[in-house]
Amino acid sequence: MADVKISDLLRMQHTLAETKGWLGDRTPEHAPMSILWSIDELGEAIAIIKKKGSQAIMDNESVREHFVEEVADVFMYLFDMMESYGITAEEFSDAYVGKFRRNMGRDWVENDAMYEKIPVRRLILSLAMVESAPEQAARMVEVLSKTDVKLTLIAHADTERIRERLMRCDISPDAFAMISADFLADTAALMTAGLAEDAPDAAAALVLDPEEKMAAVQAGIRTISFAADGLGTDYTCGDLTEVANILAAM
Repeated sequence: MADVKISDLLRMQHTLAETKGWLGDRTPEHAPMSILWSIDELGEAIAIIKKKGSQAIMDNESVREHFVEEVADVFMYLFDMMESYGITAEEFSDAYVGKFRRNMGRDWVENDAMYEKIPVRRLILSLAMVESAPEQAARMVEVLSKTDVKLTLIAHADTERIRERLMRCDISPDAFAMISADFLADTAALMTAGLAEDAPDAAAALVLDPEEKMAAVQAGIRTISFAADGLGTDYTCGDLTEVANILAAM
């Protein structure tokens, strides 16, 4: 059979739902159930691997047919989810190609930290640092969320305003403990408060300017900055995706 386009697969799922009277379920409210069913079908595929082994999938025709069918079920439910959210074939293709291009430009070294014992227990950074490179910050937060490192965000703004600005960066505010104050507050005091119960030598601070660096130094916290900023910090990075590995090497 010839290769089928994504638009064709979406159309087939729509036809199935229309024929079986399921179109009423193609709503955003029902979309999460399609995702859950896709996970269930993925579990069926994993069960075949566990019970029959990978070699059987390669060599045994009936096992392979069963396995591929379960994989197809996974995608069917994902296509149901796409229709529920109104995601078109073109929209999906643009996102896929865009992510492919970004991945081609990555070296993936930031993932190494997920498999290392990181001695640093807390990373302190300012909201200004996040907003200076939001995509890099989002990736850094994603990687560090899989480690034991706690994130503290300091900012001269109220908590609700901080949350709004983080959400504009596509970063969940729940990823951070927040230390906030008005614009008259001392940055060094914010940095010290950001330590919470941790000792300074168990923390590191990402700093964006001389004021943040001095605040961290006064608090006895090791500092990391962008190499291009020339702040003379303890460690430097080319971008924020390198921070997890820097913490692992401390």
